[in-house]
Amino acid sequence: MATPILHRSALRFATVAAVVTATAASAETITISGRFPAQNREASYLQRLAIDRFAGRDGEPLANALAAALSRAENASGPHFTLLGDTGGRQPRADGVLSGSATSDWEEHRVTLQRRRCVERAAPKDGKKRRDDDDGECLKYADVPVPCMQRTTSLTVSLRLVRIADGAIVYTASKPRSETVNWCPRDSTPRAAEAVIADMIDSVAGETRGDIAPHGDTYKIRYREDRAGLSKPLAMRFKDVLRVSKSDSRGACEGWESIDRDQPGQLSIVFNRGLCAEQRGDYRVALNLYREARAMKNADDINTAIGRAQALIAGVEDEGRFRRRS
Repeated sequence: MATPILHRSALRFATVAAVVTATAASAETITISGRFPAQNREASYLQRLAIDRFAGRDGEPLANALAAALSRAENASGPHFTLLGDTGGRQPRADGVLSGSATSDWEEHRVTLQRRRCVERAAPKDGKKRRDDDDGECLKYADVPVPCMQRTTSLTVSLRLVRIADGAIVYTASKPRSETVNWCPRDSTPRAAEAVIADMIDSVAGETRGDIAPHGDTYKIRYREDRAGLSKPLAMRFKDVLRVSKSDSRGACEGWESIDRDQPGQLSIVFNRGLCAEQRGDYRVALNLYREARAMKNADDINTAIGRAQALIAGVEDEGRFRRRS
């Protein structure tokens, strides 16, 4: 069976939403909460997972981090998966077995880097000899070569999830990580390589959870503000509704509906009504409104909204599957 794949825009919704939130700090936005499917939906359909032994120097820490991440509950329903622990791949009760490998490494070597340093200092005011190179007022700065150290830390991870029923690999991924740091005299010493690797392992575990398990999110989306095509009185009402939206989301949604009744089909109103439908969980209504908006204008925010609505609909379907199996 082919792995269900969502539209690329749906999988990117969280990043896009974060960008929208960051760039619209002073604009009128609507706050929405929703539950989204795993990026790999077929993997998420498994109920009981066994975590096999992971090969490599960091296999055991990664297996522990994965167990912690997959055991985390995001809502009252509890964790998405039932974990059966380390079975050596011989657990007949498991629906799937997650295995792989993880190996880290780091190396340090000397490098010469340019650093801004004082190259000329004034003589001490008391006429005495300077005690060290940092003594006295600096008269001139310049970028000069400085002997430094460089450390590159890397983590190589491979993962695969096998469905027990038919032996099919329903999920496979490589998740490399790498970090390079430089430090010179007078710089603070960087974190130990072991701490960097531990963070990398946690990052991989969290990312893997997002790949194979549904997740909830709360995000802000900017209202469309273009009033083109509205009559002058309705354009003034539009501005009033935008002001209301800062403190009264429900009132703003009622305002968009009111304007649409008086003059149906204006692009911003259609899109903003879609956002309101998305906020109250009417995802199919939201999807239809976004599609109506796209018929008027093919724009990035509208295409992203369509992908997000499709993902939310899939999330509802998968949540229903999860409840039925519990």
